[in-house]
Amino acid sequence: MRINIETSELQAFIAVARQSSFRAAAEGLFITQPALSRRIENLEQALQERLFDRTTRRVSLTPAGELFLVHAQAVMEELELAVKSVEQGMAQRRQHVTVACVPSVANNLLPLVLKPYARSHPNVRVRIIDESAADVLESVRKGEADFGVNFIGAQEAEIDFEELTRERYLAVMPAHHPLAAHATLNWKSLAGEKLVSVSSSSGNRSLIDNAFARVPQRPVIQYETNHVAGAISLVAAGLGVALLPELALRNAPYKGIVARPVTSPVLSRAMGLISLKGRVLNPAAATLAQALRDAIMTRGKRSSAREG
Repeated sequence: MRINIETSELQAFIAVARQSSFRAAAEGLFITQPALSRRIENLEQALQERLFDRTTRRVSLTPAGELFLVHAQAVMEELELAVKSVEQGMAQRRQHVTVACVPSVANNLLPLVLKPYARSHPNVRVRIIDESAADVLESVRKGEADFGVNFIGAQEAEIDFEELTRERYLAVMPAHHPLAAHATLNWKSLAGEKLVSVSSSSGNRSLIDNAFARVPQRPVIQYETNHVAGAISLVAAGLGVALLPELALRNAPYKGIVARPVTSPVLSRAMGLISLKGRVLNPAAATLAQALRDAIMTRGKRSSAREG
C-alpha cells in the first residue's frame, strides 16, 4: 500500500501534539489555522484514524494519535539526520585543496603537516604541485594552486608573499672530505672544488651563482642535476660538494655525508607563503595554509636557537 503522507502534514501533527493547541501550532509553523486543520484532516484520512480529541477548551491525542506520535517524531528526526548527512557529505566531497611548493618542502615538511591534517579533514582532497620555484610561482599566478610555499615571488605585483623564515644554505660533502674537519666554511675555501649543482633553471642555482660572482676563483660545476635529491645522491657517492638549502637535508636518508654552514657572507633564502593578491582561501585551504605557516615558523625558531 502506498503511503500518501507529506512531511508538512507530519510537521503539523507533531506541532499540535506538542502545543496541545491548533492556534499555537499554526503560529509556530507560520500558517493559518484553516491550513493547519486541512493538513491534520489529510493525515487522518490517509491513516483512517482520528488523531486528536478536540473540545472548545483543549486538544488531546487519541490512543491512535499517541502511538503515531512516537513514529512520526522518529521519522522526522531520521529525515533531518539524512538531510544533514547528505549536505555535509556533499560539502566535504566538494572540498579540495591544491598547494604548490618547492620539492624540499614537499619532501621534508609537507608530510609532517598533512598527517594531522588528514585526521581532521579526512574527506578533503589534497593535490600537491611539487615543482621548481618558478613553476610554483606560475601555478599560483594562474590560479592552479590555492596557495604556494616558495622562496621567490616577493617582487611580483600580483602576488602576496608572506615571509615566514630565512633558510640558510649549507655545504654538503662526504664525511671523509678534507673540508669536513672545519666547523664552518667560507666561500674562498670552496674555490677549486668540484661542485654538484642543481640545474641553471633552478631558483637555488640563481642564488648560488650570485654568491659566487663575488669570489675571485669560482668552483667548477662538475655535475648538474634537476633536483636536490639527485645532488645529494651524487655527494653521497663521493663525487663532489653541493650547496643546498637546509630544509632539503632535514630528512635526507643518506649516510656518510656532512653539512657545514658557509659564512662570509651567509647565503640564505626567504621562505614563505604565496597567494594571488586578493584571493580568499576556502576554509580547507586556509586551515592547511595555517598548519604549514605554524610548521615553518616553529622550525625556523628551532634553527635560530641552535645557531644561537
